[in-house]
Amino acid sequence: SFRAAALHFNTWLLFVQYACCFGVELTMNNAAALYFREKFLLSTESAAAIASVFGWVNLFARGLGGFISDIANASHGMRGRLLWQAVTLVL
Repeated sequence: SFRAAALHFNTWLLFVQYACCFGVELTMNNAAALYFREKFLLSTESAAAIASVFGWVNLFARGLGGFISDIANASHGMRGRLLWQAVTLVL
């Protein structure tokens, strides 16, 4: 049931990992355009376009990370999935 899943430790562990990942992404998306504008004297539009590449890379990286997490889950169960996600969170 939903209640059982919401109270499960693994659910909260995955939630915290995702929150950290998403928080970093939001921070980078907001700060990168300002950094590129000030550091390289770009227009706001150019800096935002270059900074948006970070978001596009995340589409690929999240998909690949999820795929590898699925492989770890298939071979080692939830423990393998959690280990893979913890390792990539630390990196």
